[in-house]
Amino acid sequence: MDSFLAKIPFLKGLASADLERVSRAFVLRRHPRGETIFSEGAAADAAYLLRSGLIKAVKLSPKDDPVILEIIVPGRLFGMMPALDKRPYPVNAVCLQDSEVYRIRTADFDELLRRHPPFSQAVYAEVGDHLRHSQALRSMVKEPAERRIGYILWMLSLSLGPELRLGREEVAEMAGTTVETAIRVLGRLREAGLIDARWKRIKILKPAALRDGAG
Repeated sequence: MDSFLAKIPFLKGLASADLERVSRAFVLRRHPRGETIFSEGAAADAAYLLRSGLIKAVKLSPKDDPVILEIIVPGRLFGMMPALDKRPYPVNAVCLQDSEVYRIRTADFDELLRRHPPFSQAVYAEVGDHLRHSQALRSMVKEPAERRIGYILWMLSLSLGPELRLGREEVAEMAGTTVETAIRVLGRLREAGLIDARWKRIKILKPAALRDGAG
């Protein structure tokens, strides 16, 4: 039994025998930073669960500018909506960090939904969370870089806690800006006392101020 899967909230409602069978359906794969898990328009043959790392769901705008729709953190399902409605993946899923990802075939995913109501309920709750996060990030697209970066750091701290393992390149990529701009913004946020930024570490000191765009 995979100890990580046993701790996932939406799997806790399963009996031990069912959890063991489900665990075998989730195949763990490792992906380096920058690798694409699935591409926009590809057939949705699997759903995914992030074990470690960070992944961005990104789509190209009509002007071919990348627009990040979601940042996926460990413990979150992704790619499940296309698996549910049998449509192609609507976005690209790309690793922001070296990541460990569980893959579950669409057929196995469908069977879990049919046979285990607690799993099904939790998955649909995840769908709602994904939509809310995506809408929030979409609303940030035209905001200044400082506002986008502050919001993303706040959002990540909700799931990962106040100590974030992030470098400035990753911050820039998540916010859709340049590394130089990310360095300047992080410096201003540090001077304002909202964060403490070290080498590939960011500590959130005033999350509410980041959320509200202060600094």
